[in-house]
Amino acid sequence: MTAPIRVRRHPPQPPIGSEHYLLPELAPSLESATSKAVDRPVVHTPPGRWREWPPMVLSGCDEPLVDGAPDLRGVWQVYRGPLKGHIERNEQAGNRVVITSAGVIHDMFADGTLAGGVSDEGVGGAQIEVAARFEEGRLNLYLQNKRLVVTRYRDGDDLVWRYGPYKNRLRRLTSPDYDIDAT
Repeated sequence: MTAPIRVRRHPPQPPIGSEHYLLPELAPSLESATSKAVDRPVVHTPPGRWREWPPMVLSGCDEPLVDGAPDLRGVWQVYRGPLKGHIERNEQAGNRVVITSAGVIHDMFADGTLAGGVSDEGVGGAQIEVAARFEEGRLNLYLQNKRLVVTRYRDGDDLVWRYGPYKNRLRRLTSPDYDIDAT
């Protein structure tokens, strides 16, 4: 199985600024956090999708991850799988996850509800409504809160991303100059 033609013809470029690659220091407890995820406005994909990497949504937020949440933070690139080359930036605080990639911003609370999940543009511009849940160390996304369609989890240093029939392995990028093929 190969990557969709659009991904192969237009490989993504990583974000330029070093701020995208630094993992923020999280507070040791919810009580000691100075900025909580719920206090930040929810962001959606802009009309026509973004062309340059947008600013980080949870920048400065130090709320610790909720129990059971895998740490998916960072800029990641698929090095093995049908979507090889795909780049995504994942932000997390509390039970909130923001996945920015391929022109879209999926900002969600992993609370198991459609209201807290993603109501935004999906593949091909179709409107999607997805509920997010942390289950067994994974971030699972359920279309219409019924059918599991996307999973992300850590396997050692890798991020594993299952998207429909595609299973991809991603490595964390440490700078915009990181060469995924050289590792």
